[in-house]
Amino acid sequence: MAKQLFLFFFLLFTGFLVGGQVKIHSHNDYTHQKPFYDAVKNKAFSIEADVFVVGDALFVAHSRSGIKAGNTLEKMYLKPIEALSKTDEFYSFQLMIDVKDKWELTYPTLLKKLKPYQHLFLTGNKKTIIVISGNRPASSTFHNYPVFINFDGLPNVVYAKKDLERVTMISDNFANYSKWKGEGEISAIDKTNLATLINNAHKIGKPFRFWGAPDTKACWKLLHSLGADIINTDKVLEASNFFKI
Repeated sequence: MAKQLFLFFFLLFTGFLVGGQVKIHSHNDYTHQKPFYDAVKNKAFSIEADVFVVGDALFVAHSRSGIKAGNTLEKMYLKPIEALSKTDEFYSFQLMIDVKDKWELTYPTLLKKLKPYQHLFLTGNKKTIIVISGNRPASSTFHNYPVFINFDGLPNVVYAKKDLERVTMISDNFANYSKWKGEGEISAIDKTNLATLINNAHKIGKPFRFWGAPDTKACWKLLHSLGADIINTDKVLEASNFFKI
């Protein structure tokens, strides 16, 4: 038990050293009252949109049955980003595109839609970082993609240096490591497991994000204390205000 506690506090300390300032990831942004704009107003570090291929377009929805006419990636995100880039409100952030269909099916359409906007991803002091999550290509091929396409990394994958350079962060499902519901106390063993995962990402120079974690203040506080760099939330305003205190 003493050995486990020592390991936990060691990992906690090293997490503070490399974790840096907390950042907000706007999960399922498109379900908010004002998609994209709510996240940008609160200076979210990362904004997520799930996409499905329909014809020659990418539609944003949580499931194929939830697809609505007009809700395309271009209309909801790419065009608004271009408009924002012409204002003083523009700042650097990630647009995470979570691919729900097979990568081989999605990529040709995705590339076609992104290319007209690639100037927003490549030039200037302020830019949008495109990050692919969900159904990704083999990690050994990351370096083969256009320089404006980056990837959400996975733990326990040993990336070659040239592929790791295209990984913006490491992410994993909280439920794989703990069944804690975000209330009361979490076990010391769970804390150690979570901290170990975060620390392993830091060892390779990458920030860490848990998805599927309880979306509560207690959990936000816990993950931040363990060194998680990015807080995944559906409550962008509330989480942003929480970390400003």
